Amino acid sequence: MDTSLTLILVTLLSTTISGAVGMGGGTILAAVMATLLPARAVVPLHGIIQVCSNSSRGLLLWRHIEWKILALYVPLQLIGVWVAIRWFWSGETFDWFRPTLGAFVLTSILWNRFKPKRLIVPRTIFALAGFGGGLLTVLVGVTGPWVSAFFLRDDLSKEQVVATKAAIQTIGHVAKIPAFLSVGFVYREHASLLVPMVIASLVGTWLGTRILARLGGKQFRVAFQIALGLLGLRLLLSPWL
Repeated sequence: MDTSLTLILVTLLSTTISGAVGMGGGTILAAVMATLLPARAVVPLHGIIQVCSNSSRGLLLWRHIEWKILALYVPLQLIGVWVAIRWFWSGETFDWFRPTLGAFVLTSILWNRFKPKRLIVPRTIFALAGFGGGLLTVLVGVTGPWVSAFFLRDDLSKEQVVATKAAIQTIGHVAKIPAFLSVGFVYREHASLLVPMVIASLVGTWLGTRILARLGGKQFRVAFQIALGLLGLRLLLSPWL
């Protein structure tokens, strides 16, 4: 199958998954892009698709965004993006980031399963989470598993989880655009691929949010944790796969 057509179809599928479950699609898309495109182009181009996917999802569910979480997360996220872009374009390798992220995600799932029932992690943790998210959105291109781990809590509805994550990730991916432009990446050279992928991401997001509306709260939490666990395992084992 033609490379462009493959990427368009994968974009449609991955954004539908993200719209329905709130995560997972970005990691799937990044993995496929990494096998078909030059390494240096993957994170910048993937970021454009994720801006469209997350922003459209956030707009469709904007009434459910938890603005206090956003205010805690975003400032240090922007600092993390600024720090990471200096590393990304320097030629340094960060092979340890993916397995470290996978280990963190799996630990978070186990913690959520076996933690003391009365122990509640304060929302202020989102402030520190933002810096890590800013680093990861540039260095590995994917923040879904990282961000999702902090949303394993009982005081948010499924709509609040998906909407707030979408807003957080939109800001992170938008911040990458001027960051990559500042180090010489030329987005217009890839316009013929980006435009149909963007359209596919918007269609997939719309389909995914329709599926989300049909999922019950318990169904959502089960699907969310299964998807998160699979992603965490994939990231942990990435050096050997």
